[in-house]
Amino acid sequence: MDRYLTVSEVRQQFLKLIDEAQEGDQIIVTKRGVPAAVLIDFERLETLKRMARLWQDPEALRAMKEANEDVRSGRVLKFNRMPDLQELLATARKKGLLRG
Repeated sequence: MDRYLTVSEVRQQFLKLIDEAQEGDQIIVTKRGVPAAVLIDFERLETLKRMARLWQDPEALRAMKEANEDVRSGRVLKFNRMPDLQELLATARKKGLLRG
């Protein structure tokens, strides 16, 4: 949940807000009515940084677009359970989904 708080409110509630951020809340800190900073949990920050690196990598971006197109066109494998590698490869070969 996004919450907007002033710098003064954040100062008064900082320890409580750290707990709330760790539970998934995002605290937007405003200064003079304008968003100035955000308090989020560390794991979310790391995830955002990794995602940003992927979006900046042309090869990763190409692979994501290709995977998205595969899903749209139905070029996917569906299993009721986690297959082992041999089963995955055999099924992909049978359906003609392997590349290269």
